[in-house]
Amino acid sequence: MLFLYRPRQTWMPYSLPRNQTQQAAYNRQLQQQFDSTRRVPPAVPAAAPRDPIADLKELAALHASNALTDAEFETAKAQLLGQ
Repeated sequence: MLFLYRPRQTWMPYSLPRNQTQQAAYNRQLQQQFDSTRRVPPAVPAAAPRDPIADLKELAALHASNALTDAEFETAKAQLLGQ
């Protein structure tokens, strides 16, 4: 049998674990370094599409409360429907 003797390790071959606060700060630092290398600006989220049915109901409610005249209601409805 062959026994290989080696000196005891007096140092840890890996770093000590960080607590959560230090790890979060380290993660933010890495993310900022990564973001600084981006060449394309981040995408802006598109606006949510409007619901034409809800808009028509709102126009009808305004027309029923006499806030809109018949002509204004027809113009707004035509504009909303894209005619």
